[in-house]
Amino acid sequence: MTAGHVYSQAPRCGECGGCALLIEEAAQALVKESLGRLVAQRCPIEDGWHVRTPADKAR
Repeated sequence: MTAGHVYSQAPRCGECGGCALLIEEAAQALVKESLGRLVAQRCPIEDGWHVRTPADKAR
């Protein structure tokens, strides 16, 4: 596994408040495991995906 597969080892996005930069498959797996408590969002700056709570403002 690469860092983009594991949340705790993922690089952080300085432009998005330090959110983990994940590959899409890892982000979607976290969303699925959270039972709807998280959503996945493509990073607007870097090549990767973030997970966040639906209540968080979109970055």
